[in-house]
Amino acid sequence: MRVMKKLDTLAKAVGMELCILGFIGLVFLFQYDKATDELVSKTKAIGETIGEQASVFFTGRKDKATSDEFFLFLDERLGRKKLFNTFDIAPKFFSVVLRSDIERSGFSDRYKEDFYPTGGYTVKKVGGSISVSVPFLRSGESSPFGIVKIESSTRTLMQKVLMDNFLLYSAILLVLNNQAFILYLILRRKREVVFEKGYLKEHSIGALTIFHKVLGDIIADHEMTGAELKEQPAESAQDEKVVSISKKIRKKGS
Repeated sequence: MRVMKKLDTLAKAVGMELCILGFIGLVFLFQYDKATDELVSKTKAIGETIGEQASVFFTGRKDKATSDEFFLFLDERLGRKKLFNTFDIAPKFFSVVLRSDIERSGFSDRYKEDFYPTGGYTVKKVGGSISVSVPFLRSGESSPFGIVKIESSTRTLMQKVLMDNFLLYSAILLVLNNQAFILYLILRRKREVVFEKGYLKEHSIGALTIFHKVLGDIIADHEMTGAELKEQPAESAQDEKVVSISKKIRKKGS
């Protein structure tokens, strides 16, 4: 019986702990979604900044320039590391894809969506990565000349969210565990009080029964003692009568 009670208590404790961890998981998912939106917004801003520099670079050089030459130009003007550090982003990699290069290899529908996005940019989540593509134009042209493609790792983003909010998760875990323990003590105390009341009631009835029996015995003993005291004078008087008769016989003989 005690083993079953201990197992029941252990199961309740494990269930409560799982509920607490589930709540922390929901908080993490909410913060991760918020961090994802923030990452996309920052990546879009970086893509637009790089796109502006690409537009200036490729407009002056027409079709003679390559993407590798643009990277050197970008490092001289802004610096790639400095640019990403300014927006607090550590991308997996980024590239500049020119439309002419895609047309030579066959313009697929996969890139068509990136070059002509409905919302001005595209966001794709594939294979543990978040990819943001921002098209850019050359001056005087209406069709995109290329796209700036930046990819970030979702695993790195998760680690960042965990590290930034570690103290919050620890505080939630500590507070909820304390609250659960206090609730357990309150419920246990209530059960003990109910048990004690039942025990005291049963004990009181038993004590009253014993007291009633003892009191009955005392009364019975008292009644018997009174009856004996009443019988003693009669016996004394009878003894006196016997003694007085013997005395009379003695007197007569003398």
